[in-house]
Amino acid sequence: MSQRDILLISGPSGGGKTTFLQQLAAGTLAPEILSRLPAGSRFWPVLEANDVLKGRPVMETLPAGTDAVALHYDIVLMHRYHITRYEEDPSLRLLDGARSLAIVFVRPDTDLVKRNFMARQNAHRRKKSAISLLWSRYVRLPLRCLFSPLTGKPTRSTEDVYQDDKWLAGCYRQWETYLHRLVERHPNARLTIVEPAGEGLAFRTADIPST
Repeated sequence: MSQRDILLISGPSGGGKTTFLQQLAAGTLAPEILSRLPAGSRFWPVLEANDVLKGRPVMETLPAGTDAVALHYDIVLMHRYHITRYEEDPSLRLLDGARSLAIVFVRPDTDLVKRNFMARQNAHRRKKSAISLLWSRYVRLPLRCLFSPLTGKPTRSTEDVYQDDKWLAGCYRQWETYLHRLVERHPNARLTIVEPAGEGLAFRTADIPST
């Protein structure tokens, strides 16, 4: 990722990152947010940074000569893979050597993100057959737990970690601390924290917490 301009769109699962990217592409974000983003970033290709953890190719999906990208990063996924510090996440190493870096943390209220995630999970389950659900619960999950030390695949789902009321708040604090360290390594980086505001996931800027 060296010598590229990078826009990092980060936040928890079900927190509004995809909606933010859709509004960015459509040019419908609030002017005070758009003014803090790189010029022309609405047209940048979007990479799924977490695909690195899942063992999927990332850079190969870029057209030749691409010099600016947006990275879509789920701050929860790292914890499911038993990685204790964000610096150890190989998908975030894509930021090393970036020519310029702009960071957005989509930070919804923790109760809201849990409700949104569970609603999405329930809708996903309704689309699956009873046999598929039983297979996942009684066959695939036990096998994944058994072979996790060898494969590196997570044994806990995002739904599992969201059951702890204090867990998500702690995840937010750890991510915000990492972002401050990231800005220290990239002195020209711009950090913007946004929160959902109202229906339809309109966004507003929020205070940037100090460390």
